[in-house]
Amino acid sequence: MSSVLFGSAVCALAVVCSMAAGVSAYLAAPRQLLLRKALPVGAALGFASALAGVALGLFCQVVGVFTAVFALGVVLMSVWSILPLCVALARRGQDVS
Repeated sequence: MSSVLFGSAVCALAVVCSMAAGVSAYLAAPRQLLLRKALPVGAALGFASALAGVALGLFCQVVGVFTAVFALGVVLMSVWSILPLCVALARRGQDVS
């Protein structure tokens, strides 16, 4: 029972790290709409890479390597698809500048 809880907690932490990596990479984009000015590209992408590496390592603790890479890719693609849509819908009617 405790190994199931441990595996679930590790997967949840890996998903949170993956989401943070996706948000960090999004904030480095020059046309992002969440902040007034994009974060410095080197720092933001370095932080995103480190978080993605941590997430991949956490995923590998629970599942196989190929499944871990796939899971990381799914979470990152989901963040990069849903976050810009949510931000655009939230700012619909506001002045972007």
